[in-house]
Amino acid sequence: MLPEVQYRHQQRQSLAMKVTPDGVVVLLPCGLNADSPQVRTFVQAGLQKLQTSKVSETSEVSSEDLKALVADWSERIGVAVRRVQVRGMRRKWASCSSRGTLTLSADLLRLPHDLVEYVVCHELVHLRVPEHGKGWRALMGAYLPDWRERERRLAGWVVDRQRERKFGDLGGVGVRDGGE
Repeated sequence: MLPEVQYRHQQRQSLAMKVTPDGVVVLLPCGLNADSPQVRTFVQAGLQKLQTSKVSETSEVSSEDLKALVADWSERIGVAVRRVQVRGMRRKWASCSSRGTLTLSADLLRLPHDLVEYVVCHELVHLRVPEHGKGWRALMGAYLPDWRERERRLAGWVVDRQRERKFGDLGGVGVRDGGE
């Protein structure tokens, strides 16, 4: 049972896969057909890397927890967050402006604490390093040594929820892959 995958063509050189609160999205170079063998192989490999896990819904965070987490992490990282807002966001978990406004998806309130912590840390590190290059990855590793595993678990959480919406709760049936 594979999750539904959305395909978007972009001016880009290579294939990319991302998991948003809305589901799995594959970004394609403009000339590449979504039905091509290259794309199918890429999508299968990407979906196999997603680590799915049943997570107790009792581990969710409250709005107050979320704001306290932002305050704690902004102090640790040494960045100023001037404003925190929580609202519905379909394509992102969060965004951060250079002026220090942190916008968080309301969907974060349904996630386990450690995955919310990953999203908050991810965005706040962008106040120090804007792109996802070596410097950003090094800082993420310094603040959250297991950030890559949390990123995979977040993607797996989205895929699990997408399956549940489409097929109902199947008692944790899913493909697990602990490797990278």
